[in-house]
Amino acid sequence: MTGARVSNRLATFATICVAVTIAGLVLAARQTAAVLLTAYVATLSVVLGTMAMTMIAQLTTATWFASFEQPAKRILASLPVLALLGVVPVAVAIWNYTSSPSPPGSARAQYLAPWFVVSRAVVYWAIWLVMGQRLLSSKRSSRFASGGLVVLAITMTFASFDWMMSLSVGWYSTVYGVYWFAGGMIGALALLAILARSRSDDYPVARNRWLALGSLLLTFVLFWAYIGFAQYIVIWSGDIPREVTWYVERAHGAWGGVALAILISGGAIPFLILLLGRTRRSGGALTVLCALLLAFHYVDSYWLVMPNLARVDAWTIVLSGFSLGAVIAASMLLARMRTAGVRQALSAMPTRARPPRT
Repeated sequence: MTGARVSNRLATFATICVAVTIAGLVLAARQTAAVLLTAYVATLSVVLGTMAMTMIAQLTTATWFASFEQPAKRILASLPVLALLGVVPVAVAIWNYTSSPSPPGSARAQYLAPWFVVSRAVVYWAIWLVMGQRLLSSKRSSRFASGGLVVLAITMTFASFDWMMSLSVGWYSTVYGVYWFAGGMIGALALLAILARSRSDDYPVARNRWLALGSLLLTFVLFWAYIGFAQYIVIWSGDIPREVTWYVERAHGAWGGVALAILISGGAIPFLILLLGRTRRSGGALTVLCALLLAFHYVDSYWLVMPNLARVDAWTIVLSGFSLGAVIAASMLLARMRTAGVRQALSAMPTRARPPRT
């Protein structure tokens, strides 16, 4: 299938998903806003995780990452679309605060004041877009990567506080941003594996490079599970009513079943499979496992966001699919357009001026 046909199909799919999402906003604004926020934060965490992974590779001069560098650039090329869609989490955060305001002059009232929420979002996106554009260029700098990782960690943490944690009135966790980052890193490594596998006929990936990616994936699965458990055990042992209510809501009934599925299928099973060296060396086996991890990263985001915002019924599930499709298809479409533009620019350069291939 040619690139033009793929782009046309993506555009058609994105148009359908956007149309259904807009209809959902008219007919069921609360549910649609909730599922759109979930799709957005799940996708954004994967893109920002890719940004972090690219800077880690530059900082450590990881030669194995050369096979995954072009897929990483394709992911980072979607940042402008996500910046435009950044109005979604800002609007939901402001709407959620105005529906349950804090006393004037309180710390929460000052931090979640609409003008301050919008200002922080502008700062986050200005930083992410500049960093993303720098990583898309051929320039490499360990100094930029080391400073960029610190800045990315801080901005991701505060973004998670603003757009996700603030949905739970009166509840907070200092490791919430770390948990979101860890999930995003798992999603980023999983997506890199899938994209690299899809182009392996033209650009084969050596077994030792699959092993490096698989080993790092195992590390972040463990890290994600550790952060989640640490947050749970601290809140459980403290037994403070305003803190435990967050887990009470998510550990009983249908949400309890979702939590168990995330723990088993998103944590225990991938961990056991990734312990096998032959799995980490096999691009095919790793890709199948990565598809599972990507799916459960979205389910994990759903579990974090949805209990605070809307009930889940058949209509909500349908809207979830179309909202996720709208965000992903629009991001993929822009990424294809930007990377095609880069390829055309490189092909137009004189041979001596072209940057070396990695």
